[in-house]
Amino acid sequence: MIQSYSLDNLQELQISIKKPSIIFLYGDLWAGKTTLCQNIIRKNTHIDNDVTSPTYVYYNKYEDIYHFDLYRARDYDEFVSIGWEEILDNNEGIILVEWPQILEKYYKADIEIYLEKTLIEGERSIKIVYNK
Repeated sequence: MIQSYSLDNLQELQISIKKPSIIFLYGDLWAGKTTLCQNIIRKNTHIDNDVTSPTYVYYNKYEDIYHFDLYRARDYDEFVSIGWEEILDNNEGIILVEWPQILEKYYKADIEIYLEKTLIEGERSIKIVYNK
């Protein structure tokens, strides 16, 4: 099912997340992936602020949630050499992965979320696929 949301009301999006889960988020730049991740983190932790994009540090951890942004990662070998596959292999919480393409051959997402800009400024079309 595809639904439309404004970036301002993404917190209203209901996503059924059971732990442990790996969630892949797809979409172009500025599609709202980080905004959606921030909402998921706030809904599933005791953290109300300081949820930032991990673009330059690759990931942030919030309680039992890891938020990866792999936009700058070159390939899976780089991912492995840094040791991040251990996080995915030993997941007991929620792992959010923006730009997950380098992981697709090695890991299957429990939930895939596709965000697309619409013709309406600030609105996004969102498709959620549950794989488990």
